[in-house]
Amino acid sequence: MNILVLMAGDSQRFADAGHLYPKNLIEVGGEPLCQRVIAQLEPLTAAGARLICLVRNTENARFHTADVIRLLAPDATVVTVPELDSGAACTALLAIEQIDADRPLLVFNGDQVLTEGIPEAIDEFAERGLDGGVVVFRAVHPRWSYVKVGDDGLVIEASEKRPISTLATAGTYWFARGDDFVRAAMRMILKDAHVQDRFFVCPAYNELILEQAHIGVFEIERSSYFSLASPQGVQEYEEHVTGRRLAREVV
Repeated sequence: MNILVLMAGDSQRFADAGHLYPKNLIEVGGEPLCQRVIAQLEPLTAAGARLICLVRNTENARFHTADVIRLLAPDATVVTVPELDSGAACTALLAIEQIDADRPLLVFNGDQVLTEGIPEAIDEFAERGLDGGVVVFRAVHPRWSYVKVGDDGLVIEASEKRPISTLATAGTYWFARGDDFVRAAMRMILKDAHVQDRFFVCPAYNELILEQAHIGVFEIERSSYFSLASPQGVQEYEEHVTGRRLAREVV
């Protein structure tokens, strides 16, 4: 399996908050975020999965993020990409030469941590013979992407920034074949199915659903998902790691 980790997101909110380093290198408990993101994927890489990380050219030139990643995961492939405003799906396609058409592909947001469920979800998707699978948690806020399932538990619709159900996606998108993701993302872009002028990964499943593909879900607890896309999210994760919130409550 290939794991495509999207680490080329914007760090402007962190710069505005006074951070000197980009999001990937902000430390939590003495470790940069990219280290914690990679660590949660180690059960998959230890089993033979190949790690492919996408990092911005400008960030790498100034902060050497690719070198950090290679120290953490010597077998990882790092693809440096230009800054794009067209969304995560377009960024992911910049690694198209690294995506094996017939091997499973996991597209994983590089600014999140899941404290449970990743290996179990992948195993379940494969054992069920699904064409794709999404890790989800319960939510209703429009900042997330969502999937709606039918009576058989399979996804019948996917959306971005629009709650169509209570199943929000945890930035973990599995495809049984890498070519399925590439084909679906390209069709979505050709149809100009953008959201706020950007193309996201989750809605690409709609193209596979039109082909009668079987897309499943694996649910985790909301408390097991940490979004690191904002300084507030990083602070909440740091409190989880260090136990500071618990200490304050006890006092």
